[in-house]
Amino acid sequence: MLLGERYRLELHWKKAIYEKEGVCDLKGAYFSGPALSDAEEVKSNDKIILDFYSQYIILVKNICVGKLSWGKVTYNKNNTISLADAKISHVTELNKVPKLKNTDYLVIDTSNHEMAIHMFNLMYKTYVVKENGDLYNFKR
Repeated sequence: MLLGERYRLELHWKKAIYEKEGVCDLKGAYFSGPALSDAEEVKSNDKIILDFYSQYIILVKNICVGKLSWGKVTYNKNNTISLADAKISHVTELNKVPKLKNTDYLVIDTSNHEMAIHMFNLMYKTYVVKENGDLYNFKR
């Protein structure tokens, strides 16, 4: 495993549903990836701020963040963590980018979130990835 892979946290879902403006409900959401082996316990009814700016810079003129929140957390035997009632809520700037598909997933960089430095890095750099593992390239 590459050093950078150690900090890779993936968020997958079975269905991405947009019923309300600025909210994407993620049905069947779960965390996976190498970062879980070093992570603190993921607590129920919590949230993190996702920073999409470095990938969406071509599409937006402003910061581009979303709040990922969830309800009950379940640790699974297959080294995943299920998230009940998961959703990404965001301000209007994210309305300018393509909606998440059921087959997409997020790669979250946790490298700046070890205990000693987490307080200085409140957002998690995040990338939207296609089903085949390729990052979306919006420069085209």
